[in-house]
Amino acid sequence: MSLMASSALSAAFSHSHRMATTQPSASIAGRRVTAVSCELKDEDNHVIDRRNVLLGLGGLYGAAATLGSQKKKAIGAPVHAPELSKCHLAEDSVTGEKVFCCLPYNERDIVEFVPPPPYEPIRVRRPAHKLDLEYVAKFEEAVARMKALPPNDPWNFMQQATIHCAYCNGAYDQVGFYPPVSLQVHGSWLFLPFHRLYLYFYERILGKLIGDPNFALPYWNWDSPEGMRMPEIYLNPSSPLYNPMRDKGHYAALFDYKYAVGDPNPEPSRDEHIVTHNLHHLHRMFKESERNPKLFMGKPVVAGEEVPSNASGNLENLHNIVHSWTGTSEAPYYDMGDFFTAARDIIFFGHHANVDRLWEIYNGFRGHIPEFKQEDWLEASFIFYDENRQVVRCKVKDCLTPQQLRYSYHPENLPWLHARQHYFRLKDKKPIAGEPAPVPVPAAPIYEFGPEPKPLVEPIQVIVPRPKISRTKFEKEAATEVLIIEGIEVPFGAAARFDVYVAKFVDGHIGPDIGELAGSFVKIPHSKHKFHLLHHKSSLELGITSLLEDIEADPLDKVVVTILPRIGEVKIRGIHIELVKVDPEY
Repeated sequence: MSLMASSALSAAFSHSHRMATTQPSASIAGRRVTAVSCELKDEDNHVIDRRNVLLGLGGLYGAAATLGSQKKKAIGAPVHAPELSKCHLAEDSVTGEKVFCCLPYNERDIVEFVPPPPYEPIRVRRPAHKLDLEYVAKFEEAVARMKALPPNDPWNFMQQATIHCAYCNGAYDQVGFYPPVSLQVHGSWLFLPFHRLYLYFYERILGKLIGDPNFALPYWNWDSPEGMRMPEIYLNPSSPLYNPMRDKGHYAALFDYKYAVGDPNPEPSRDEHIVTHNLHHLHRMFKESERNPKLFMGKPVVAGEEVPSNASGNLENLHNIVHSWTGTSEAPYYDMGDFFTAARDIIFFGHHANVDRLWEIYNGFRGHIPEFKQEDWLEASFIFYDENRQVVRCKVKDCLTPQQLRYSYHPENLPWLHARQHYFRLKDKKPIAGEPAPVPVPAAPIYEFGPEPKPLVEPIQVIVPRPKISRTKFEKEAATEVLIIEGIEVPFGAAARFDVYVAKFVDGHIGPDIGELAGSFVKIPHSKHKFHLLHHKSSLELGITSLLEDIEADPLDKVVVTILPRIGEVKIRGIHIELVKVDPEY
């Protein structure tokens, strides 16, 4: 990162802060293959014989060249675009029903994607609540034309929505593995680039349908106070932008980042409180992940790995809350509340445009350098159908910035950038009418978590040792202090949320409440995977370096962590804190 960009960010934050199942074959695409036994390690670091990897001529990226009966350790490779001819039924994880999400095109005519030329005009995405009537009319016309296309047309509205199900609900498997490994773009570093490309082609198709190459999708900027309600352009029942499968009780409600499915709307008297907490949540998310992209974007996943063993990034967790708040509030959680149906609501694309915008802001804070330099990320690929009716294969390296794809975001103020002072000023005020009282501290003694998993049926409050106290500024810049909630189990098809708070622990006592919110685990339903157990296993990683400064816990060798259940059946295996080295080039 450049010195200027680093200094600017540091200064800003210092003031605030899925038909048939594929079977093993003797050939792939006419080539002979050899089965190679592959060793991986499980989450307890034990070596396990995980699956046979099928290698053709040229093999998977980075695979070992030596073949034989001796077992070989798995070598990382990018997750590749699926073989479209090997689609099978996906699963609606809420109902358990098998659903058809196969894409209506095949590999025969695939070409490699070429980003638009640098002389192409920039398309500007604007905030949804600030659109003029001409823009809204153009947007409505484009969506109406997309909905009017023949049902089997790849540009058709429902076919475009099927793309999300195809990549998120088990319609395709990763290429070259048996037993099969489902392809999943959520819960890892693939989340942001996949959705950036998805929106790019969706936007270009809409523009093509109305003959406007400069057309751009709007974004729902729920990161600013003015955008923390459902934009009015989506609420007119006579408009093609309307979707009846939303929580109508939220049409006029303020979006609370602490929302869990089924929560009542907050009282208007709490608006300032909610906005302040929302902005502080954003501030802390950016600040704590500033030097560690895995915390913001999600952990790596490579070919042969099941994604649910990895952790989502903090931005994806926040994105999940918007899905839950927008979709229906009772199971089945259609449309936005379920990955199977989410993209059937046009507001999905406004929501994801803002997610993409926040990635662009984060990238800008880091001096526009790629967040990951591993080929496993840069060479990961997806298949889309473009505005010229061509099947294209795209790679992550093709979409590292909006500028590569010739679009931008209309600049808006970032009130969360300096939200820290106002948040703590508000905390010092006397509670206002309708504001919930602080969560009481359990009367029972507090101990460390222990070796056994615990069901989250009531608040869990534990002492967690820290790896090092009183770290210098240099040490904090070299490593992020990360709180890890591991072995999280949630039944498939279920929504879940819990919140994580951190408080001081001094002489066997803690303060009058559960401390500061470090972050949340939020799961919306998506499919289980073949050969999987009946539970989704995951982890949650939260940066707490600046939080510890805020609560003046830097000199302490222990902190108190409280896990507050909100919704769903959850079990946790452990809690610990570790120091994670930051990107050395940042």
